[in-house]
Amino acid sequence: MKILKWLIFFMMATAFLASCSEDNDSTGPDNDEVILYINEFMASNDYGPTDENGDNDDWIEVYNAGEGDVDIAGMYITDEIGDSTMTAWQIPSGFGETVIPAQGFLILWADKEPEQGPLHVDIKLSGGGEDIALTDSDGITILDQLTYDEQTTDVSMGRLPDGGDDWAFFGEGYTSMPTPGASNGSGETPMSLFIINEFMASNDYTYADENGDFDDWIEIYNYGNIPGNIGGMYITDDLEELDTWLIPDTDPDLTTIPPGQYLILWADKEPEQGVLHVDIKLSGGGEAIALTEADAVTVIDSFSYDAQTTDISMGRLPDGSDDWAFFGEGYDTIPTPGAENGSGAAPEAILFINEFLASNDSCYADENGEFDDWIEIYNAGNISADLGGLYITDDLTDLIAWQIPDTDPDLTTIMPGGYIILWADKEPEQGVLHVDINLSADDGEDVGLVEADGTTIIDSYTFGAQEPDISEGRLPDGEDNWQFFTVPTPGASNE
Repeated sequence: MKILKWLIFFMMATAFLASCSEDNDSTGPDNDEVILYINEFMASNDYGPTDENGDNDDWIEVYNAGEGDVDIAGMYITDEIGDSTMTAWQIPSGFGETVIPAQGFLILWADKEPEQGPLHVDIKLSGGGEDIALTDSDGITILDQLTYDEQTTDVSMGRLPDGGDDWAFFGEGYTSMPTPGASNGSGETPMSLFIINEFMASNDYTYADENGDFDDWIEIYNYGNIPGNIGGMYITDDLEELDTWLIPDTDPDLTTIPPGQYLILWADKEPEQGVLHVDIKLSGGGEAIALTEADAVTVIDSFSYDAQTTDISMGRLPDGSDDWAFFGEGYDTIPTPGAENGSGAAPEAILFINEFLASNDSCYADENGEFDDWIEIYNAGNISADLGGLYITDDLTDLIAWQIPDTDPDLTTIMPGGYIILWADKEPEQGVLHVDINLSADDGEDVGLVEADGTTIIDSYTFGAQEPDISEGRLPDGEDNWQFFTVPTPGASNE
């Protein structure tokens, strides 16, 4: 009877222990159900997958080939196989992010920035070749390992099929793109795809080239998945002459467009300024643009347009689509050369009284050589603004003291980020920028800029007594802080 009791007790205890082992986290060196593979990796990432912060970091994909979920928290990842290096970095515990579903994938970012989260590990892969190993939580049992040779930037290496013994490359020059977090070989075919995405045929102030010139420009967009070099292709403004200008292939660093990115060609007929300056010039009256393959026959993309407005661009919306829209003053957003169409700020002129001098003995002379009082207006906006028709006053109880003439917009228009000087000399006969008010230095007074309705104050400032040849202005430009300047800067930044 005692033997029977002990036998029953032993069987119950064994069953209890078995049930306890089934309840733990399915990790450990003795658990045959854990089948993890280092399945794919990228050791040099310039434009490929990005982490949650938008960084192009090295990455390692771990594949769970088993039938149950596996939490890799507590396991170790290393880039050097050796007796003392297998515990290079322990994957942190306590985060649900470290669980790999059955038949699923998990990406570890090898960026040496573990402060960014549990999937960011404190190793970095070498593009020149090294090891990768995944070790169980005992720091001894290797779950998977590999040694790789020199890698190509933005090309991954992975098992094909997933979890198999054969390895393949994925990316430019191969049959499939890298597939972090998905089955290897299931990616898109690598290709670069070019399209004329935006252009400006009359550019007065919108966007300057590297020399400060406001030239016509054409934006090319690569909506493919690998970089593409437009060096050796042709650009034209005449569909009857597809080989008008051969884009030089001498500087691929400048003429290569990463996937999802943009490149600006300056249509200025000044190719001597660089490979991105092409020997065509766009007509504001309307014509065509085409990008042609190196054979000068195959048209990659073309567009024929009608008359254009100065500083208004025309572009596809959304990028790469068949629909075109205008961007600039009077439209929803400003032009976006080199960026996503429709992502620009709302067009807006923002005017400030930025600096003034109420007692000018010898500081700054007008076009007649006279040292008059002056008021500087600054345009902090992103489009031009014409002061013609607005009012300037030195008395906020009389907002219509002087209406600035609207007869010469070339003189009264302020470009974005620009300045105009109004001469407060009570000599309007000298020109549209000479206004019929005079500033008082002795006691101080007001200065105000008023909308054409004669009621809405755009900006104003009330000042105290002033010293000769010492101006007062905002610092920085357009901000609320005012200070005196012993070296005034009329027509330039106060900074």
